Amino acid sequence: MVLYTPMAFDDIFPETPMPIRMSERWIQGRLCLVRHDEDGTIRLERLISTNPDDYWDPDFQPNTTLD
Repeated sequence: MVLYTPMAFDDIFPETPMPIRMSERWIQGRLCLVRHDEDGTIRLERLISTNPDDYWDPDFQPNTTLD
């Protein structure tokens, strides 16, 4: 594979990628994928729903901090 880029090799392929801890949670009756940050913060990564109206709810926007 040939990769033509002005970026450094280490910028494209970092040596040790940081593992991201994720889990699924039911929040207000909706299935969500949440990310657990290193400082203990839980953030909404993705809403998993078949109802299009769920995506308009501002409480379920990506990167929202959860309690």
